[in-house]
Amino acid sequence: MIDTAPSGFHIMMPPGWVRYLVDADGKAALVAQATSRMRQLSRPDLDAQARSMIQSYWQTLTRQRISAIYLPSEAGDEGLPLSIAVKQHAAPEDAAFEASLPALAGAPIERFETPVGMVLRWQKDSHGHDEMAGVTSRQIGYGFPLPIAGDRRGMVFLASIAYPDEAAPDAVALLTETSDAIMETFRWR
Repeated sequence: MIDTAPSGFHIMMPPGWVRYLVDADGKAALVAQATSRMRQLSRPDLDAQARSMIQSYWQTLTRQRISAIYLPSEAGDEGLPLSIAVKQHAAPEDAAFEASLPALAGAPIERFETPVGMVLRWQKDSHGHDEMAGVTSRQIGYGFPLPIAGDRRGMVFLASIAYPDEAAPDAVALLTETSDAIMETFRWR
């Protein structure tokens, strides 16, 4: 444990990944990337649909108080169907960071002591309904408490993998391992 708060964090993403802050500029950059991609695919008909999806996604991110998202810069078969969101998290008064995570996780939490501090991890799969029937969404959460004794704050990363129900289990496991490998690079500054 240290006596002063870290000044931030560092994490390494795979080549070609982009960080978007969840603000007006980040949203504009993501819309511009999606529009460019639709033009490359000669699919201007999908541009309005992509913009609408981003608008809805951004509202969800804002509501969940996500501060940034990490996405592969290229969509399609060459990109991973994996995204990672990050948010600051503070436990309620008189609660520890770790004790506050079960309500956020909605799944059992594993605790790992590592050379860089404690890491809390959970995983849950949700099956889609209605227009999302046949699609499963895996969320893998990671909690990193501030390395200050008694502090109730920390960072939470939420990795999301969406895949068709008939996807090969090995492919889903590989994406889960990719997420874990990315999170192993987390360091407080």
